[in-house]
Amino acid sequence: MKKIFAIVVAVMMVMALSVSVFAEEVVYSMTETVGQGMENLPLADGAAFSTGDNGDNYARIATNWVGGGSAFNDIVAAVQTADAVVRVTYTGTMTKIGFQSESGSYEMVDVTDVTEVDGKNVAIIPCADIVAAAPVALSGSFGGWANFMMDYTEGGMLYGFEVVTGYEAGAAAPAEEAAPAEDAPAAEEAPAEAPAADNAAAPSTGIAIMVIPAVVALGAVAVSKKH
Repeated sequence: MKKIFAIVVAVMMVMALSVSVFAEEVVYSMTETVGQGMENLPLADGAAFSTGDNGDNYARIATNWVGGGSAFNDIVAAVQTADAVVRVTYTGTMTKIGFQSESGSYEMVDVTDVTEVDGKNVAIIPCADIVAAAPVALSGSFGGWANFMMDYTEGGMLYGFEVVTGYEAGAAAPAEEAAPAEDAPAAEEAPAEAPAADNAAAPSTGIAIMVIPAVVALGAVAVSKKH
């Protein structure tokens, strides 16, 4: 009985470790816009990009004085999370995202990583880029007002705005960049050992991760045998 219990505990540890290593975590998720010209618009069914009375192409989804600045302050805190990305789901065209303030600063970054998923655009923007571009907004020394906004060039709808960690969609990028090297003559003449080394590198992390709970499992089984 003790042996079975030890094995069950070990299996549970493996499963828990897998979840903790690979799970994506949502640090912040907007449910409705809280910005000038876009107040209290729920995202579930789509919030129409709007400039309000500003006469420009900026959709202000969060403003520091609208709704007590709750959404604005949450975004400021969330984008400073290490290794996080902003994930925006929308229709239409969005070219930039970032902060605008009374100080006259337009601390925006370009939106370039966009894919289509189920008829909607999904843009990924590294939070590190947003932080690097926004020293004024993030310092709080911007005067009386500030916005977090999106520069859009066509009409569209906003369906999701999240800050997440553990985002893995870009993991395949190195393989795609390395692919042209296979066509080069030098790669064909390379010793067979080189690809083998590359193949060994990928599973090594997984093996290392699995070793710890496996050792624990063996230890637990050994203990159960002694008793």
